[in-house]
Amino acid sequence: MEVLFFGGSFNPPHLGHRHVIETISKFYPNDLLYICPNYVSPLKKTGKEFRANEIWELCLSEFESFLSEKVILWDEEIKKPNTSYTVDSLRLLQNLHPNSQISLVIGEDNLSSFDLWKSFREILNLVKMVVVVRRETSFPNEVFIPDFFPKSKITVLANPVLPISSTEIRQVLNGNFVTDFLLPKTRELALKFLNAKDTGGPK
Repeated sequence: MEVLFFGGSFNPPHLGHRHVIETISKFYPNDLLYICPNYVSPLKKTGKEFRANEIWELCLSEFESFLSEKVILWDEEIKKPNTSYTVDSLRLLQNLHPNSQISLVIGEDNLSSFDLWKSFREILNLVKMVVVVRRETSFPNEVFIPDFFPKSKITVLANPVLPISSTEIRQVLNGNFVTDFLLPKTRELALKFLNAKDTGGPK
């Protein structure tokens, strides 16, 4: 059994993230998928409309139908008040699953800045494969892979493009518009958290 790691800010989680989980489950049905939300990302230190416990609750709501023995919502990073680094989580996963190979799931938008990640070369040594699933380039057009990636370690899945981001979702939520990008229960929770902040409610 192999292990795949899908990390991110999930601020908030949305249809695009669900699409990643669906795609990975389809292409890797016999493997473990760890979904790992973080609170303080080294490259995204602003724009945190939701607190750590709120992001966790939103992820539980949005991903509820996927979670199983093979699809795990992992709190390794979200519980940390300081910056989380992917390399540390991958090291821990390797210790938890010493007989498995680890792959990293990322979006196409992360490819060009991957060399800015902490210990990015160690990450490439740790993982069997970097799986690109959140595409921006429509299939069958070729996704650009920077030269610092070993071509043998890149797999680009042929999934549809879903051009939506958490930033756009937050703008929609703040405008209080109806959206299909969040499940109804998740949207209700998100608006509750945002309204509590606006009114000076419980922190």
